[in-house]
Amino acid sequence: MGVKLQDLVIRNAIEFSTLTGKIIAVDAPNVIMSLFNFTRKNPDGSHAGLILDRTQRPISHLYGLLYRANFFYSKKIFPIFCFDGLDSDLKKLKTKDRLNDFLFTEKLYRLLLQTGKKENAKQIALSREYMWPNIVKESKQLLGALGVPYMNAPASAESQCAQLVKNKVAHYSNSQDFDSLLFGCPRVIQNFSKSLRRKVQGRWSYQKITPVTIDLKENLKSLEINQFQLVDMALLIGTDYFPGIKNIGPKHAYKFVKKHRSIENVIKEEKGNYDFSALSSEVIANVRKIFLLPEVLMEYPNLSWNYPSEHQTLNLLCENHHLNRERVETNLKKLATNYEKCQTFFSNKTRNPPKKQETFDSIFYT
Repeated sequence: MGVKLQDLVIRNAIEFSTLTGKIIAVDAPNVIMSLFNFTRKNPDGSHAGLILDRTQRPISHLYGLLYRANFFYSKKIFPIFCFDGLDSDLKKLKTKDRLNDFLFTEKLYRLLLQTGKKENAKQIALSREYMWPNIVKESKQLLGALGVPYMNAPASAESQCAQLVKNKVAHYSNSQDFDSLLFGCPRVIQNFSKSLRRKVQGRWSYQKITPVTIDLKENLKSLEINQFQLVDMALLIGTDYFPGIKNIGPKHAYKFVKKHRSIENVIKEEKGNYDFSALSSEVIANVRKIFLLPEVLMEYPNLSWNYPSEHQTLNLLCENHHLNRERVETNLKKLATNYEKCQTFFSNKTRNPPKKQETFDSIFYT
């Protein structure tokens, strides 16, 4: 979901050409969910649901990642995909339970397929316990096969993307959510899509989009607040970690924080008009810590972009999921060609001889 800051932030349009030679940290769950939600329609225009393979599993995210990786390389951009980890001790317990549920349902799903019970297998494949964990698992497998680096963040994917930009490993974080700003990401890019259109939620229609960048420093200066106060605004508006205060939207939150300077003062001065009972000092401290002192990886020794593996990709997409082999092979050849062009560009940029693997060290320390 993310915090609703779209009406307050300055977003600047950007051309794809200006991103040539850049490294972009991708909020993987954010992107994969948008790919997964892509559905098809019936000949009469009605909604037909998810696109499934013959084993009753969704496949739109797999085609989508293949196309997305090809798109990145075609623009001479190197992507790094970041996946969510664990946020707290409480979430660790919940995640452990979900993992056990996934392992159980995965075993049951394969048993049903083996016994020919496809309809029952479909129910399992589309269940809450199985579907999303399996999509994440397969997405990592495909990225590995395509030679695209990914990392499992200790906490949230967005916080890790933000840290990669802060550490100057990446130039931008790619996420449609605005939480990246709360995590202190210096530069965010949104609407990064080859089609330059996005499906309207709940409707079978599309809207045109323009790639935009958000500069954190520019926005804080424009709003005349600091990073600490931005997080306080998010607490009032609502985040993934706290639902916010009823009847306080982005504009009121900004007004109150700018006037009273901190959320403690907002509570003190506005308590007669709003119910702040859920916003305890413990909640405030915990949410501030999540955004201002996130748990992230600070070293990246194995970060590299490799030549795509035809065998691994075909095995996952065609043998396992029975996708159209000709289509996959055609796009895989395009990906390999674009990867080589991208790798050569980066190699020339760093005055290194062309090679089959471009690493973090060769890009930033030569």
